Amino acid sequence: MTSYIRIASLSSDLDPLEAELTKDIWGVRNIPGAHYAAHKTHYLINFTLAPAAFRPVLKRYIQLLIAQNYSLGECTARLRFVRLFLGFYLQRYPSASGVQQLSRGDVEAYLFSLRTGMDKRSKPNSDFHIWRAVNHLQYFLDYLERTSSAEASLIPVGKLIWPSDVGNAPQYRSSEVKYIPETVLHQLEQHMYKLPAKYLPVAIILRASGWRIGDVLNLRYHTCLEKTSSGWWLCGDVLKTNVFNHKVSISDEIATLIQAQCDLVKGNIPEGSNPAKYLFPSVHKRREGRPLSAKSIQYALNQLASNCEIKNDDGTIFHFKNHAFRHTKAVELINAGMSLLHVQKWLAHLTPEMTLVYAKLFDSTRQKEWEQAFARGALRIDPEGSPKVVSAEQLGNEQEIEWEHIRHDLDAVRLPNGYCFKPKKANGPTQDTPCYTCRHFCTTPDFLSQFEHEERELRELIVLGEKAGSMIWVERNTQKLNRVLPVIQIIRSGNLHHSAGKAMREYTKEERAKRNAH
Repeated sequence: MTSYIRIASLSSDLDPLEAELTKDIWGVRNIPGAHYAAHKTHYLINFTLAPAAFRPVLKRYIQLLIAQNYSLGECTARLRFVRLFLGFYLQRYPSASGVQQLSRGDVEAYLFSLRTGMDKRSKPNSDFHIWRAVNHLQYFLDYLERTSSAEASLIPVGKLIWPSDVGNAPQYRSSEVKYIPETVLHQLEQHMYKLPAKYLPVAIILRASGWRIGDVLNLRYHTCLEKTSSGWWLCGDVLKTNVFNHKVSISDEIATLIQAQCDLVKGNIPEGSNPAKYLFPSVHKRREGRPLSAKSIQYALNQLASNCEIKNDDGTIFHFKNHAFRHTKAVELINAGMSLLHVQKWLAHLTPEMTLVYAKLFDSTRQKEWEQAFARGALRIDPEGSPKVVSAEQLGNEQEIEWEHIRHDLDAVRLPNGYCFKPKKANGPTQDTPCYTCRHFCTTPDFLSQFEHEERELRELIVLGEKAGSMIWVERNTQKLNRVLPVIQIIRSGNLHHSAGKAMREYTKEERAKRNAH
């Protein structure tokens, strides 16, 4: 499986290809070997905005990039930046059909225009924009020089563009990780079933996997699921970094949903209309043989947000972006205590630096301040705003979780419907799917609505299983329901559910022994 569409091998009849290459707007779907992301709507390379005298050499340049396996996005970016330079160059040499007259002075003037220029939004050009502009100009001039093109500059490129002109690529620093807030996720989960049927499983897989939208839409129904002794795995290719057959673990429920989608596609979409075996093929004639459009899924999510008034914390309607689900998954994995190395593997990042952007979610300074404060004794702020000393005996008798007393030898992991207080050295797979009989699982009345929602869903699934005659499905969900009901009964009475008890989660072994001695 490849991450981009690869059109069939070049046939012996070159007329259609030659006809395409003579056009000023190329459709890359008609060019053998051209790579483009199938889930996107963009598949054109437009030369009409380039000066007519330079179009032949630009076409040769882009044709070479296609032959070298550059993606459509890279080809269009290089064309755009060369056009930017040519617009400047022709102001100085209006009748030029090549860059033979280009001098070092011209390059310095171009650098100055980039540094003092504005973008389309009337903002100063960014360092990254300038870096790309100079680099792409150098690539183009190198091509002309190495091919001994008649349009090449008379001065060697090394004398025209110096290393200091290019420099190192500016490091992109995002001011924030753009994940979906918990309050918004809760609203989305309440209304997600209202999404159009063709988009609902896409949204669920985005939420569960943390994959990019392109990777989800690139899934193939004959290879996307794998069952091993350790459970189900979602399998596919990572388009951006060319990681093939990437796998992440998924729950039985997600695997069941994917299997149902596989069966639906195989049973309803003719193979001739979906030769690539996409899990989410488009049903529109104009996109036949391609997956759903990523933009259509984002549009459906935002229509849902508008219709159901899914709001942000500031009261405004939340605007969904497909990629935010990836950030959200990364945040959840890190908050669940997963090491950065494992998060890197899950997200298929090529370098740890790509993953480290999420590490700032941990405020180690604030954590140390809490530890130092409570080493001197437990304090609370009373309703009047004054500090109040709280005794250990009082803490032990309360039905609350004292986060400030959680020790270093425990993980305090926030789950969708409670907390996991497992020892750090213990293996805790139930942090993904909590086991309500586990000693480390803890929940409070604050999570009653989530448990009630889970109870309703389980009862609905049991009814559906009975109607479908699937006794395994009924038995499995009945077992889950029987684990949920006792927990609901406890927290509905206003008590905290935790089999291990307060001392086990909030005191060290020495402290527990001391308390028991008294």
